Amino acid sequence: MLPSFQAFGLTIPMYGVMSAVGMLAAFVLLGFTRKHTRFSEDQALSAAIWAILAGFIGAKVLYWLVEIDQIIADPSYLIHTLREGFVFYGALIGGLAGVAIYSLIRKLPFFSLTDYFIPALVIGHAFGRIGCVFAGCCYGMECESPISIVFPAGSAAPAGIPLLPTQIMESVFLFLLCAFLVWRLAKQKPFGTVSGWYMVLYGAWRFGIEFFRNDDRGAVGVLSTSQFISIFVLLGGVALLLLVKFGVLKKTVLDLPIPVEEEPKKKKKDKVEASEEPVKAEEEAKPEEISEEKPEAKPEEKE
Repeated sequence: MLPSFQAFGLTIPMYGVMSAVGMLAAFVLLGFTRKHTRFSEDQALSAAIWAILAGFIGAKVLYWLVEIDQIIADPSYLIHTLREGFVFYGALIGGLAGVAIYSLIRKLPFFSLTDYFIPALVIGHAFGRIGCVFAGCCYGMECESPISIVFPAGSAAPAGIPLLPTQIMESVFLFLLCAFLVWRLAKQKPFGTVSGWYMVLYGAWRFGIEFFRNDDRGAVGVLSTSQFISIFVLLGGVALLLLVKFGVLKKTVLDLPIPVEEEPKKKKKDKVEASEEPVKAEEEAKPEEISEEKPEAKPEEKE
């Protein structure tokens, strides 16, 4: 594929480009779905910053944990991999931790924020997987099929061998999952509904797709690291949906207060509407005044 390209004398990795596109798409989606919440622009942006920073840290730390044997053998590996090597589940865990911290600071329900942010996370992840295709990472097993792809020399994947395009398969799944989660968010169900569905569906998908991958990604017993984590993600999602179903989690967006930042706008709108009411009343009264004057004018004309 195309791991990188030259521009203005710089070598720009395509994975970084697609990650940036994914981040932009995530922010656009946050702006689109904010109408289904009561978060102000300031709240949405602040929580996003917390999630992004903590997510990057989590993705990097989990990658280093997976490569701990390499780090022990050569500690300089930490420095060499500062700009490469990230694990998605690390980003997810770190991002959720960042959102949790923000929710505590602003005293907002944790799942109200996760329900809002998860569809944006999914679309960003989908573009990130396209970046994996360009870089050749996260590749699938050797497979002769109509959908197999062959990577050139210089990619992270083995060159000249037809491989199952697990990156593209996951990207397609993630775009579909994003559409489903946005639909669920628009239904304004109890907080935790969107998060629960994401955990169940992505946990099940990730556990399954890992069987078809052939890249080095760490292991916990007979399972890959991601499969091991997926089990807990899936079970956590089931538990969350059960809490929603049995009414333990029942707050919806309507239970959130209107943000302080939005109150001046609402008051201004109410003031404008209130000032328009006397004008409308006066206009409605004018025809009655005219009709009352006409009977008085007729006797004078006859005299």
